[in-house]
Amino acid sequence: MTIEGLIEAWRANEAINKKLLRLCSDADLDLKPGKGKTVRNNFTHIIACRRSWAGQALPNEAKTIKTPDARTATRKQIEHGLEMSSKVMEAVFRKLCKKPGRGKWARLTFLAYTVAHDACHRSQIEIALRINDREPSDRVLGRLWNWTE
Repeated sequence: MTIEGLIEAWRANEAINKKLLRLCSDADLDLKPGKGKTVRNNFTHIIACRRSWAGQALPNEAKTIKTPDARTATRKQIEHGLEMSSKVMEAVFRKLCKKPGRGKWARLTFLAYTVAHDACHRSQIEIALRINDREPSDRVLGRLWNWTE
């Protein structure tokens, strides 16, 4: 896989995050799947983890990622955090592709790990919406994956 292919895969993951955020109303941000994280907290957690991961590879760039407050973050702050953290993660992937790596920091392994992490939190968001009778239709959920477009 080329670096451009890896970045394209990362951007597809990020597009799904952004589409899911757009599906959530401002009131939805406070919903929880039982005792778990709120929708807002799931999004801010994704941003915080990206900042942490980036800090290991690109500490100066990681400092540019502002992690929104998990209890009070606005939609705009979450959108900005996702955008900034995604760009920094692209730089991390580019750095990893310049040198061979092993284990958690091998480029494809790390991509799989980060995408799986985001997907786990997207599923928690979807569960929170379902439990609270705010589940989007199958057609709308299908659009997250471009199945109906």
